[in-house]
Amino acid sequence: MVPGSLAGLLAVATLALARTPAGFQPASNVDLIVEYNGVTPLNGVVVPRNTTISRPRIGTLVRLTGTSYAVLMIDLDIPTNTPPATNTLLHWMQTGLTPATTATRINTASGTLNVFLLENSTNTAPIQAYFGPNPPARTPLSHRYTQILVETSDVDPEDITVLRTAAATIVGFNASAVLTTADLEGKVVAGNSFNVTNPGPVNDTAAGGGGGTASTTSGSPTSSPTGGGFTTGTGSGANATPSSAGAIQGSGGLLFGAVAAGAIFLGL
Repeated sequence: MVPGSLAGLLAVATLALARTPAGFQPASNVDLIVEYNGVTPLNGVVVPRNTTISRPRIGTLVRLTGTSYAVLMIDLDIPTNTPPATNTLLHWMQTGLTPATTATRINTASGTLNVFLLENSTNTAPIQAYFGPNPPARTPLSHRYTQILVETSDVDPEDITVLRTAAATIVGFNASAVLTTADLEGKVVAGNSFNVTNPGPVNDTAAGGGGGTASTTSGSPTSSPTGGGFTTGTGSGANATPSSAGAIQGSGGLLFGAVAAGAIFLGL
């Protein structure tokens, strides 16, 4: 018979499957629990797009001891004009998160977990407001949406400025380069990834076409995706490198802002 304490550990080991995908940097083997209104997509599971429309709750299985954390969510598989090459897109960046003092019971497909949620108790405005997955009918049809939790307890105001500047260029967002520039390399404490898939069929000839509307206001994109494809950048998935780690200067900010808006309206 397995002792109760050991059985509990085995149950957690079985249920805790949330990790960053192979090849992504910065990687994490520690579970970040991501929950959408009762649906908890862990470890690359495929979920319907409609499940992920609203911002999720996030947490960890063990209470963190730092005083401040940030979450980033990146699409690793946005299409380019040279398929199967892909680029990246920042979907969410929220700083000012703190761990709850007590655990919350969250249901998953494999069972119930006790999770210490990360709370925005100071109502810190997001650097990049959350917008949900919406992969277009282009190669690849299935996109990996990766979340990482970064400790920012000892971060300087200048480093937050680095994050804010980098997030202004959401297309080609390179998490590893950005965190290194912000002196946050090695500060990733947990990770997760799930997939959202367009049912297809693939229509790569739609690149650059289609219509739609989009706006970006103070880093908070809204979208009404109605067609088309994505036409800017080639990159290579998780390793695609943005110019100057996402820095925008002068008139270049208008150009990159327009590119970011285009990515949003195309539903990535």
